[in-house]
Amino acid sequence: MKNAEIRELHAAETSEARRSAVATWREAHHRYRLLAMMGHGTAGALPEAWQSYGTVEKARIAAREMLRNQHVLQVAIIEDRPPLQFVEWVGR
Repeated sequence: MKNAEIRELHAAETSEARRSAVATWREAHHRYRLLAMMGHGTAGALPEAWQSYGTVEKARIAAREMLRNQHVLQVAIIEDRPPLQFVEWVGR
């Protein structure tokens, strides 16, 4: 193998490892928040609205808990990072 080929191979391996590490970091730091649509009152009074959730499933469970409040009409799950990204609606 020539020196140029070795450098290209090393650069490709390093680049791939770097991309994999960035993807793993993003997955590990992926968080979700809940936005409540209220019929009456404010969502700030609900403790679930102030928390950040590590998985969509945990966010869904908290959204179902939020929906027990009679004033909550619907709950949106969003990604907790700028810009905010809509994930799904949880309704009654």
